[in-house]
Formats: sequence, C-alpha cells, structure tokens
Amino acid sequence: METVNAALSTRTATQDLYVDVPVAPAQPEVRERTRPVFTGLEDHTIALDDAAELTRNYRKSAGKGAIKGGFFGRAALEQVLSQEGVVGIRYYYAQENNGRPVLILVGVDANGKDIVDGFMAERAMPCPPFCSPFNPLNS
Repeated sequence: METVNAALSTRTATQDLYVDVPVAPAQPEVRERTRPVFTGLEDHTIALDDAAELTRNYRKSAGKGAIKGGFFGRAALEQVLSQEGVVGIRYYYAQENNGRPVLILVGVDANGKDIVDGFMAERAMPCPPFCSPFNPLNS
C-alpha cells in the first residue's frame, strides 16, 4: 500500500508542476511608440558666421534667381503658437503648382505630434522680391 501511496503522491506532485504553465508563450505587450518630449525650450541658437555659411551653401546649390527665404508675419506665427497644447512649430517644404517653393507651418505638441486640425500658416512672402537689404544671410 505504501508503494501505491508513494506513486499517487509523485503523480499528483508532478501534475501540480504543470498547472500554471501556459500552453504557448505569452505575447509581448503592444505599446505605442513614444516620441521624445518637446518642451518648446529647445536651444536652436546659431552664430551669424555659421548661419551665413549655411545660407551661402544653399544659394550656391540653388542657382541664380532661386528663392532664398521668406517672411511670415507675427500674427500668423502667434496664431500657430497660441493653439492649445502647442510648444513649437514644424515646417514642411512644399511646392506651388507653378514650381515655386513654399513652407507650411504647423503647431506641434509636447509629444511631437503635428496639430493638423488647427491653424496652419503657408506661403511665406518670398525673397526675392521681399528681401532684407544685403547681409551675410542673403548675399
């Protein structure tokens, strides 16, 4: 009888080992990829010499008569920035049907998401013809 009890005891103990073991490995938890957090206080400082070099590089590659830059009025910038949750502005290169390059400005939240259902600014006043007098950034 002791042999039968020992066998039953071993069988029960062995069965208990497998009670909590899943049949297949658990699937990893699916998480949405998170972006870096933007604060609106990022440092975008550039020295005039560096800025002049970068704009000069562009002017050389763009060729004579190319648009050098553009102007957005304060009201448009403030309208983008004043939207709820906006910590900065992202720009997108765009092009008119006639080939003229333009920029699209859109507000960005702290998660780096474009606020596309809000106010966006577009079509800067191009330079040329709306340029500052000659300076290291445009000449």
